[in-house]
Amino acid sequence: MRAMYMSDTASVIEIIGDHDEDDGEAAEAEFHDEGIEGQFVLVDGETVLGISGYREVDGCDGTYYLSWTYLDQEMRGNGLGKRMLNDVISRLKDIDARKLFVKVSDYQEDGENIYAAALGLYKSVGFIQEVVSEDFYDEGESQTILGLELKPQSQDIELADEKPVIRFNGLFEIAETEGAYTFEWIVEKSAGLFGKRSFSTEDLEIGINSIREQGGRKIFLTFPSNLVLIHRPLQAAGFKYVGQLKDYYEEGLHELHFSHDLEHFEAMN
Repeated sequence: MRAMYMSDTASVIEIIGDHDEDDGEAAEAEFHDEGIEGQFVLVDGETVLGISGYREVDGCDGTYYLSWTYLDQEMRGNGLGKRMLNDVISRLKDIDARKLFVKVSDYQEDGENIYAAALGLYKSVGFIQEVVSEDFYDEGESQTILGLELKPQSQDIELADEKPVIRFNGLFEIAETEGAYTFEWIVEKSAGLFGKRSFSTEDLEIGINSIREQGGRKIFLTFPSNLVLIHRPLQAAGFKYVGQLKDYYEEGLHELHFSHDLEHFEAMN
């Protein structure tokens, strides 16, 4: 395993694209937009056999996501995928990373889950399933997020609840999905003398209606676990709690996941 060079890009994209053409295109765009720092290739001489790596999560303490992890199809079944993964985990531990997450689709092709082997590989090195978002990528194609602790966590951390001023400032379709949207939001310094401290059900409904007009299918939102004012408006607007990524932002501060099924909600009403 060595650091990926720009000259490796074509070989890496070919390996990823042979497994899934859409993934190959998405990886190429990511390398162009975000660079190749933290990406590593498995090589035999000058031949690239596989790719793996990590991306640091902004605004978090030592949190990373596993990036594109693929092996040349002719080299599978020899334990090389696990070797790549363990190499990346070792590198993360060397830089004092705290937790690693990975996202996996359950996409079916000809009745077979094409990512089943990858899911089994992640679990074999200690990843634990934390959140499953149904119909995330498309109708019938869900997303599973697994987490791996890279160093021992404290057992009794209690963080104080916070009531910041949260304002929505946009919405967009989530990359690599069909009709799945999310809201952008910011924290303001002050609500003013008579301002509300958090978003309301009405604020959520404005966003929901806008996404509905754009043909959206489902909405996914995430928030830190210590924001106590978010739950009532989310529930009133039809959002359901999906689960949490443990210790996502820092020890004791989790990422809560919520979803809103526009089609199901309309059918009920």
